[in-house]
Amino acid sequence: MSIEEKYIKNVSSLVPCPEIALEVLRTAHDDECDITQLANKIEQDPNLTANMLRLANSAYFGHMKKITSIQNIIVRLGLESVKLIAITSASVGILKSPQKAYNLEPGSLWQHSFATAVLSKIIGRHANSKDISTLYTAALLHDVGKVILNRPLQAEIYNQTDRHIPSNSIHFEQSTLHTDHAKVGMVLLKSWGLPGKITIPVGFHHRSDEAKQQKLATRIVHLSNSIVETMGFHSTSQDIEIFDSQEYLEQQQDLPQIPNFQENIEDIISEFYENYNETSTLLMEI
Repeated sequence: MSIEEKYIKNVSSLVPCPEIALEVLRTAHDDECDITQLANKIEQDPNLTANMLRLANSAYFGHMKKITSIQNIIVRLGLESVKLIAITSASVGILKSPQKAYNLEPGSLWQHSFATAVLSKIIGRHANSKDISTLYTAALLHDVGKVILNRPLQAEIYNQTDRHIPSNSIHFEQSTLHTDHAKVGMVLLKSWGLPGKITIPVGFHHRSDEAKQQKLATRIVHLSNSIVETMGFHSTSQDIEIFDSQEYLEQQQDLPQIPNFQENIEDIISEFYENYNETSTLLMEI
């Protein structure tokens, strides 16, 4: 048994993820996804259904007529939108809890994760990514390993003389727990039955040199996480800063190769802020 497998051994007591939410995530990413089957699974969970209807009727999706059922969402918004709404609603409960070892208040991990997912979706669309919902899911769940490592990391911090929470959490994880939240997250999502096109970007989002050699989705999640942190969606702070696109490009000399990113960065960032602001407040209420 690997170190990562040991940490996820009692995952059901660490990660508040209902079985129906997991089934929705798996079904949405099945290459032969049956939309009727997906709708039936969603409707088994009244909370998930209610959350999806709230999202579908939000300004982000901009539909003029009120949507009143999961079937309405499918007919009016299409399969890809249904997947994104279902994935978002199913993931909220996993990521909203406080993670004290990372100095994360309730909702902070969710805000960072959702911002990374929104930005990844926009970058992916500009890069002509073939599977936006998979990219979005990988970005949304990229830090789920923090939920698993929160308790053991708290114990390590408590055993320190000054009990100080380090600013570079991944190095502290590696030095004390001999693994990190990216690797643990990858193994966790594999155990949930999610495909490699989701688990690999999660596992590599902090390994910059290796991420650059990976497929497009991994490069995008790595880049989006970096940009979102630069914007101020840090794990230890939610003070959002003004993002200077050109300054970022000048400072980051070794960016991963992503089609149509650098020449469209201003439009990408502008669209990100608009999309994030329209939806984030609503999601915090779910």
